[in-house]
Amino acid sequence: IVISGGGDSALDWALFFAENYASDVKLIHRSDNFRAHNDSVQRALDYSKQGKIKMILNSQVSGISKNKNKITLDVQSKNNDLSKINCDNWLPLFGLMPKIGPIGDWGLEIQKNAIKVDNSTDYSTNIDGIYAIGDVNTYPGKLKLILCGFHEAAIMVQSAFKKVYPNKNNVLKYTTVTGVKGF
Repeated sequence: IVISGGGDSALDWALFFAENYASDVKLIHRSDNFRAHNDSVQRALDYSKQGKIKMILNSQVSGISKNKNKITLDVQSKNNDLSKINCDNWLPLFGLMPKIGPIGDWGLEIQKNAIKVDNSTDYSTNIDGIYAIGDVNTYPGKLKLILCGFHEAAIMVQSAFKKVYPNKNNVLKYTTVTGVKGF
């Protein structure tokens, strides 16, 4: 298996396959610096020394072809050296770079390429009725974690409900008390 990337997902999968399933794991990364947790980077480097993971650094996949069940990757180094790697499976795990895009033209207050929100109340923006939750927002102490996005969504929905239905009372129900239908 060949894995491309240098973040948490790429290293986590490389470690997983090296420890459990694959006899040949290669990790291709465009740099020699990783954006993963230090522990994962150290374990991958240790596995590289042990021959469990072959690291191909300062390189990237520049082409792909398939013949029957074999994948051939064209790998180009920063020195423009080109090599070919045959594999059964390729996992490109390049990560995500959130960008504001056209929303940036709405008149929202932007800070650090993210939408500034009021996290002390309901994740509202500087425009009434517009909220921003998840990786697209920013506020003091912001953590870009999925768990935080779920929390932000729960708070924001309560405020949005009051705006959409000003005369209705929203009663919260907890799955731990009422159960979940179908279980």
